[in-house]
Amino acid sequence: MKKINETGCEVTEPLTPAEVPATEAKKAASEKNVSISTSFLPYDGNEPYLFISYSHKDTAAVYPILDELHKKKYRIWYDESCEVGNDFRVELRTRIEKARAVILFVSKNSMESPFCGMEIICARENLKDIFPIYLDEVDVPPAFSILLANTHHSVANEKEKMFRSLVRDLPAEAMDRLTVDNEGVVLERCEDNGTSIVISDGIKIISKDAFKNRTQLHHIVMPSSLEAIEEESFRGCTNLEEMDIPEKTARIGGSAFRDCVSMKTLVVRNNCIKIGERAFENCATLESIVLPEGLTEIYGGVFNSCKKLVSIELPKNLTVLGESAFSDCIGLEKIDIPETVTKIDDLVFNGCTSLSKIEFHEGLKKIGKGAFKNCCSLTKIELPSTVSSINDAPFRGCSGLRSIKVDPKNKFYKSAPNKPEGTDYVLFNKNKSIMIAYPASSREVQYDVPDSVVCISDWSFCECKKLNRITIPDSVREIGEGAFCNCVLLDEVMIPDSVEKIDDCAFRGCLSLEKVIVPSSVQELGWGMFDGCKDSLVVYCDEGSAIQKYCIRNGIKEARVSDKDND
Repeated sequence: MKKINETGCEVTEPLTPAEVPATEAKKAASEKNVSISTSFLPYDGNEPYLFISYSHKDTAAVYPILDELHKKKYRIWYDESCEVGNDFRVELRTRIEKARAVILFVSKNSMESPFCGMEIICARENLKDIFPIYLDEVDVPPAFSILLANTHHSVANEKEKMFRSLVRDLPAEAMDRLTVDNEGVVLERCEDNGTSIVISDGIKIISKDAFKNRTQLHHIVMPSSLEAIEEESFRGCTNLEEMDIPEKTARIGGSAFRDCVSMKTLVVRNNCIKIGERAFENCATLESIVLPEGLTEIYGGVFNSCKKLVSIELPKNLTVLGESAFSDCIGLEKIDIPETVTKIDDLVFNGCTSLSKIEFHEGLKKIGKGAFKNCCSLTKIELPSTVSSINDAPFRGCSGLRSIKVDPKNKFYKSAPNKPEGTDYVLFNKNKSIMIAYPASSREVQYDVPDSVVCISDWSFCECKKLNRITIPDSVREIGEGAFCNCVLLDEVMIPDSVEKIDDCAFRGCLSLEKVIVPSSVQELGWGMFDGCKDSLVVYCDEGSAIQKYCIRNGIKEARVSDKDND
């Protein structure tokens, strides 16, 4: 008995190679679909691939979809021939068994095709995921409906939605995920959201943005040949759990692993490596960091906001801690600065609220602006004799600090008790003309600034919450920014006639401040000097003085200096 099969070929049942030669079927199919073909050959390698189940009568609808999937780097095997017979059925079964998943094009033609039926059954027998794409409205036979139950299906005429769903749901292993340059040494792009990737040996450079925002990536194995990881290569890989940088890797670009919030461990092996700014910023669960002994500089923001980091052993050859290197590492409890370190830059430990112990060694020369800002668990600081430069407000917001002591051999700075018999030390420059920092947690309620002081530095009394009285001598000419910020018990301040400048926010947040006497000598007045003070604050000043005009502009109560004794 003769009948027309789904390809348009005349065949005799049963379908065997002896009765219907495959060459005749191929010829018939070629004549029928001479202008229809894909832009690629079926995959014939050993990597995971997608098996395509479809009716050859639907070639015109199926092939353009396959071309688009191929452009998206999927490996695809499909039957491009019209072969029939038991041998071919065996090949189809073998191809399905080796496939990672099956895409089934559902149509009236495929549901009537014995080959597609066999392929569906074989896929289910081998526990393969099936991804149906409906080409037309068709009543799926009950037997197939059961087999296709609980599968994510797509509709071909909703192309944008279909491709979005396929790329989201199809197994990433079936992709040629990594785009490599022609010479095979530069990995330019990862195209998918696979969970695990092994980069082939021979790759020397991972390009900028190559893996950026690959949110499903959990594990990646770097090749031993790798020499450089460029800027933002892995930024936003929010599920990446660990990173081992090979020994040949000499450069990690800026923000390369920034926002990898699930990374827990990091190992860096190259002694001469250069790690760019913010390379591991906001790796919020990073707990273990192993750095090579030969590393000499940790640049700005490299480990900023690594909130789970409790401790780290810094390399023995380290010389510089860059700006904000460990800023906002709120879990960091202690750190030993190596003897080789000469510079702690601005804001290095800013916001390290758990940091309670830090050890400096001889050789340290520079401490940057706000280097220990808001390290509220620090209780004491001991500075070595070699420190020659301390920038503004190094201990601003260190609300638990009781003492700042300097080695007596230091030629640039000195410390002095906050009262003759006191044990809480205050930080000055060597001749005590500049007051740098008062320990915020000192138990004393009153402090007399030494009459050698010319300048009360920025934020020097910030957060001194026990301080009730302050005496400022007539040697002082300048009161710095935020000098008395958040001194919540300070109730009265008399500014001497020697003062010419009071900077921004000088008395901000002084909640108990009732009276401030400001002379006409003060000509420079910063913004927000009394922000956060109570409404009952009265500033006593001279008629026509700069401070009177300031009070009028800012709605602050003011009175004449001559009236202060009657108030």
